[in-house]
Amino acid sequence: MANICCDDVYFYSQSNPEHLAALWEDLETSIAFCSNEDLAWIGNLFELKKISAEGISLRGTIIYMERNPDNILLSTSAAWSPLYEAYQAIAKAYQVDFVMQSIEPGCNTYINTDYSGQYFPDHYAVSVEDEAFLTPAGILAGEKLEHGELFTTDATLMERFAKMGYPADILEMLDALLGDTGIEVHCFEDPYSLSDLTDEEE
Repeated sequence: MANICCDDVYFYSQSNPEHLAALWEDLETSIAFCSNEDLAWIGNLFELKKISAEGISLRGTIIYMERNPDNILLSTSAAWSPLYEAYQAIAKAYQVDFVMQSIEPGCNTYINTDYSGQYFPDHYAVSVEDEAFLTPAGILAGEKLEHGELFTTDATLMERFAKMGYPADILEMLDALLGDTGIEVHCFEDPYSLSDLTDEEE
């Protein structure tokens, strides 16, 4: 059974609201939420819009979608890895922009492509192996942290861990203090930024 990668994607457009409207209309036509997951397969949108899926993984099911005045939010349950190329193809077909945040802890996948922080301001995610672990401050890890908790700044991250008895000024120092505690700090990265720049140059 494949590991589940949780993708959250915002499609947006400042200059072409009619394109967002067209995307939403097609999503409502092609995606249905019910006991039959095939009806929420992201490939249904590709078939409706006749978007080429050559070389693109469509192993994912849309589990939530929301229409906002300036954007559309999609949440997708994907197999193993983010469906970045699929979202890229959708954005191109409807002439809109998109940003994505993806988490799959089993493969150490923590991706955020939103450099502006407008849609996804998170910089760090924390995993806690044992919430009953006693920290140097005499506090149980689960009392101060939630598994999967997100942090938007270095300052808020360091402040939280300092209260648990792990004073640090930089992430490398914090990682060293945490050692084999079973508590890990994961940095969100964007592995697609370089390839996108290369594609634009070509």
